[in-house]
Amino acid sequence: MDFQLIEDGCGCAEGFRELLGERGYDCRGGILVHMSVGEAGEITGSYRDGCARLCAPGRTFLFRALMTLVMRLERDGEGAPFAWTERVAFDRNGCMIDCSRNAVMDLSAAKAWMRMQAAVGMNTMMLYTEDTYEVPGYPYFGALRGRYTREELIELDRYAQVFGIELIPCIQSLGHLQQPLGWPAMRRLRDTSDIVMVGDKEVYTFLRACIHQVSECFSTRRVHLGMDEAWTLGLGQYLIRNGYTPKRAIIRQHMERVMEICREEGLEPMIWSDMYFRVHSETEEYYNVPFDADMQSGERPPEGMTLVYWDYYHTDETFYRNYLRMHRELTDRVIFAGGAWTWSGLAPDLGAARAVTAAALGACRAEQVREVVCTLWGDDGTETPVFSALGPVLLAAEYGFGEIPEESRVREKFEFLTGCSYDAYCLLGAFDRMEAEVTEQNIGVNPSKCLFFEDPMLGRYDGQTEGVRYGAYYRKLGEQLAAAAPAGRGAEFAHSGAGNACGDPFWAAEMRRILDFYRAYAETLSQKADLGLTLVQSYESGDRETLKCLAQTVLPKLRVQVEQCRRLRRELWLREAKVCGWEILDMRYHALEGRLASAAERVEDYLSGRVAELPELTEARPAIFPDAVGEKRLEGGYVSWINVVSASPLAWSWMPQ
Repeated sequence: MDFQLIEDGCGCAEGFRELLGERGYDCRGGILVHMSVGEAGEITGSYRDGCARLCAPGRTFLFRALMTLVMRLERDGEGAPFAWTERVAFDRNGCMIDCSRNAVMDLSAAKAWMRMQAAVGMNTMMLYTEDTYEVPGYPYFGALRGRYTREELIELDRYAQVFGIELIPCIQSLGHLQQPLGWPAMRRLRDTSDIVMVGDKEVYTFLRACIHQVSECFSTRRVHLGMDEAWTLGLGQYLIRNGYTPKRAIIRQHMERVMEICREEGLEPMIWSDMYFRVHSETEEYYNVPFDADMQSGERPPEGMTLVYWDYYHTDETFYRNYLRMHRELTDRVIFAGGAWTWSGLAPDLGAARAVTAAALGACRAEQVREVVCTLWGDDGTETPVFSALGPVLLAAEYGFGEIPEESRVREKFEFLTGCSYDAYCLLGAFDRMEAEVTEQNIGVNPSKCLFFEDPMLGRYDGQTEGVRYGAYYRKLGEQLAAAAPAGRGAEFAHSGAGNACGDPFWAAEMRRILDFYRAYAETLSQKADLGLTLVQSYESGDRETLKCLAQTVLPKLRVQVEQCRRLRRELWLREAKVCGWEILDMRYHALEGRLASAAERVEDYLSGRVAELPELTEARPAIFPDAVGEKRLEGGYVSWINVVSASPLAWSWMPQ
């Protein structure tokens, strides 16, 4: 089965070849495909007797129709005719990928991501770059961080246009600039450690250079300027120079200057909306503003500014609908941004992503919001492989078309794109969520990361488990992942070596590697999760035989398993991202290996009599979250690597203003 495009002036030829060529199809003959641009709001497709007709209101939507056609033909064969119609719920639907938490997406990976978006009809994409793009005249900005060059951004923008995807620059122009402002040569620009000095002439020269650079590199006239979570705005050097000034006044002053730059560049800016909501909160929080608050009594965005309402935490559709209404009291230019939950640990929280996406996008459909974004943040160093978020992304995509999607639709798209079992993939959500129910209180918990990285001799998370053992749980999870089988026709293709010049479609190869990594991760946790408690119990009871087994067998084996996890994660990183930034995860894995070796040495010293006692094993292990006890012990909250690996400081963290 092959395909031939009969183009109707819609500019789809190159994208047609890219998408079908990757799946191993020849585009010079076979089924005739007519593609044409139609009226807004609807996608239609039909197939009969070796001829297909596709019509949609835009190029990306046409590619969704094309891949729907291919999926149906691969599943059912070429014999019977069929037709379908899909209503378009969102005019714009896309993804924002975090390229600022060490993992700067590699160009080949970004292009593969664009092909996936085109295949499912997602027509916008943002690369979140705080300092990971070059700015002429500022050599320290993004230095040693894998920043994108001008030529790379232009190349990605051109490739996005092939599929009708709007690639939107997503930068920061107020806060979240701790990395560049940490360089001594750039500290003169800062108010506090991560916020620029509002009102300073040199700051606006810098911001003008940043905005001009992205204006030159991207064909879109839209730009995301960030401006979120500026917690300490006006409380550093600004306070010393100007005295105390209310945040709302500082924001107003800054916004006027930045809007002026955007007008000079012919850009339409958008920002995260939280700073406009925090002024209505007694505690400066984003999500506790009363639903009946008078939103027009505070600061309002300037004319022409779009607000992006970001919310990854609520499971109640009513909450989103109320907050969308409140946003519209501020402006009629509102975009919603939800989350794929790739940022809480080493594995994606698929349950949380599913729950918040259903509530949020259900609300967006009901409130007729026309643009939505699925964010893939990489908090704490992008420990979770970005491409492991495919399931939540596909769910977000499917909410943009037809009826509210059943899981079967996501399953079919996933297995079509990857050739891997969707059931096997869903096991990734079990690493941190041992019970199916998702509540707003347990979103973001990450016990598997804590159990994996905590110190074997001074287990900071052991107190949170209340002595309950989890090795058997992860052993079963590893066995389930090891037994997982490929799925359907896509599986045969994924293993056949057919396809693009690389011999293996990106998504098929990537998902196999992802599942391999998580199998190794589960197998390692089957030994590591209970290690600290077993060491303590064996030492306190005088069980020297168990201590000997731990030192001579279990700990050396664990070092091998951790090294295997490191190698598999490194392979994924280098396929998804530039090499800069990997050094952080590399250090974390090697640090764990080293501490396992040190633990074996300490136990051997004790068994041989070289030391009389192991005081670190007698230290009390209090719960990190003392209010989370009993059945709620693993729902206590999120823990970062720096806060689980040791109770002692890892570095001298003082930084002068």
